[in-house]
Amino acid sequence: MTIGERKSVAVEIPDSLPHSESTTAIEPALLQELKGFNSQEQLVLCELIKRTKRDRSVNGPVDELAVVVNGLRDFSTEDEWLFFLKLNEKIAPNLHKEFVGAKKIQLDTMFPTVAKSISEVINSRTSVRDFNGSALSLEKLSTLLRQSCGVRGTMFSYNRRDVALRNFPTAGGLQCTELYLVVNGVSDLLQGLYHYNPMQNCLELIEKGNFRWRVVNCCPNHEWLSEASVVIFIAPDISRLTWKYGTYRSYRLAHLETGVASQNLHLVATALGLGSCMVFGFDDERTDSLLGLDGRREFTTLVVAVGNKVDKGALLRKTTSRNDSISTD
Repeated sequence: MTIGERKSVAVEIPDSLPHSESTTAIEPALLQELKGFNSQEQLVLCELIKRTKRDRSVNGPVDELAVVVNGLRDFSTEDEWLFFLKLNEKIAPNLHKEFVGAKKIQLDTMFPTVAKSISEVINSRTSVRDFNGSALSLEKLSTLLRQSCGVRGTMFSYNRRDVALRNFPTAGGLQCTELYLVVNGVSDLLQGLYHYNPMQNCLELIEKGNFRWRVVNCCPNHEWLSEASVVIFIAPDISRLTWKYGTYRSYRLAHLETGVASQNLHLVATALGLGSCMVFGFDDERTDSLLGLDGRREFTTLVVAVGNKVDKGALLRKTTSRNDSISTD
């Protein structure tokens, strides 16, 4: 594609481009080049430009030439053109879950300062199973959830204006991941089962009560989970992916997203001085039943325990001091 002098002006879109707006700012030279494509290809390229312009995450002028060049690179076969055209006509399913009527606990938006560098956090991250059983502060829980899996804005995509921009990458931006929390010990929070609503940055109380041993019942041979301040369940809603990617590919993507989200949880927990540990050894049916999931469209993929760590150094000093006292006696 050879383009001469570039200057964007308002020009008429040919009648052969269905669904296009009557007037838009497209470079005359580019418009001339579009005439070399068939009507279906012209439609796709113009839709690419329109979608880029109306995307609220894009600031400043749009380079139509770059959009078209990238479009030609991305859609090199007829099947890919047809897929994009079909997808452009669809509206994505609802990407946000909310427990309407549930008590909502608003989370903090002010976060504590973390002195550690990203390199220090990565190198010090380790699985922790020894928790001291003390209550976790609501401030740290708010920071953990918002910084690892929160929302930092919204954009127009898939013909929806409320597609969230999350703090972790998701397949196609469709964010299938949901977080459920069993709160065992958090200051200013009742014990119980909660759902994290990232759009409203709040916790939704599903059921109050002591869930410690119900969690252990879901995760046999992991009694140490009862000492965690919070047990987080990652559970994707695969219907947010299947409409675009199909069933088999969506299952792969859902588990990939689980891995990305869980690593964020681990790194933020480490930066906050908390202990965390992933658990894959859970009973699927018991766990999904605990969370109220059907096990098909929504299902548990990972459990992450978080809490205040046992100070092993202090414990060792205490044990050594006690042994010295016994030997002296």
